[in-house]
Parts: sequence; structure tokens; C-alpha cells
Amino acid sequence: MKKAIQLLVLSFLISMSGFGQTGKVFDQLTHTSKILKTERNYAIYLPPDYETSQRSYPVLYLLHGKGDDQTGWIQFGEVLRITDDAIKEGKATPMVIVMPDANTNRLGYFNDIRGDWNYEAGRQPCVGNSLGKKGYDS
Repeated sequence: MKKAIQLLVLSFLISMSGFGQTGKVFDQLTHTSKILKTERNYAIYLPPDYETSQRSYPVLYLLHGKGDDQTGWIQFGEVLRITDDAIKEGKATPMVIVMPDANTNRLGYFNDIRGDWNYEAGRQPCVGNSLGKKGYDS
């Protein structure tokens, strides 16, 4: 009986090991942009091995559509499930995905013609610095 319980526990642990390899999503983050002179909201996806790896990761900036915000890809696009599956299946390399919020009083991901909103110059957000790794300047 004791061996049967041990075998049951061992098989359970082995079956659960595949579920432990998921990325993480943080959706209520803010970043102070010196270029835009304002707080910017963003969400971020981190691959499963981000916290333990010393490697550098490519960064994908995933932009939402009009009327949405930084949580759209998380709530409706299932970014966590889709990205985890693509990485696990070898269809995508582990990456950091940044989902900035463009739903502000200045709509869009583009520069203002007046020159006072240089969104494209504001390489955002400072991913590495806020997460303890090398990142971009803002």
C-alpha cells in the first residue's frame, strides 16, 4: 500500500511538472516617460525562465487598437496562453512582450505634428530597469 501511494504521488508530481512552466503577466504597471513628460501605463509578459536565466531576451511591443488599453491583449487576446504555447511548441523564441497603453488624452502610438508629443522617440517602457535587468533608456 505504501508503494502504491508513493507511486501515485510521484506520477502526480511528474504530470504537474509540465504545468509549472508558464510565463507571467503584469498588467497594472506604470513608467514615467521623461520624453512624453507623463506617466505611462503598460502591461508586460515575461517568459517562463525570465527570473532564473541570465540571457538577454528580444522585446516585442504589442500595440492595442483604438478604444482599448494595455490590458486588452491579456483579457481578450490571451497573450499568456498563446505565447506560452508557442514557446513550448518551439514556434517562438522566449521573449519579453510589452503592451503599452495609448488610450490617453493623446490617442495613438505616433508623434504629434506640433512636436510636443514625440511618442516614437520615447522608447518605452524601461523594461530591464524596472525588472532588475538591462533595459532601454527613456
